[in-house]
Amino acid sequence: MKKTTLFSLLFLSLFVFSMLSFTSNKKVIAVVFNKEMTRKDLMSLQKNLKDKNIILVFNKMKFTKNRLSYIDFSIDFGDGFSGTSKSVITKNTEIGFMRDYNDNAEQPFVVGNLK
Repeated sequence: MKKTTLFSLLFLSLFVFSMLSFTSNKKVIAVVFNKEMTRKDLMSLQKNLKDKNIILVFNKMKFTKNRLSYIDFSIDFGDGFSGTSKSVITKNTEIGFMRDYNDNAEQPFVVGNLK
């Protein structure tokens, strides 16, 4: 009986250790709004972020021929990082947000112009 319990604990410990050892860096979430995005794309993005407890609110959006031409948004990661931005969307615009969860991140959070 003791051998089975010891084996189970050893296996569980090795399993947990291996999971921690092979876990890659934490994730980076980055979104760049562009002229190809549709309302459906933006709603899908909003839902996917909400599933991760990240709140993306579209204060105002404009579309030209069903494609994004203006956006006013706010983002809240729920961990002290939040912000707002608004911009006309052009081919040269890189408006959006980025959250780097890595401990050694040079810039853990950016919102607005990403250039």
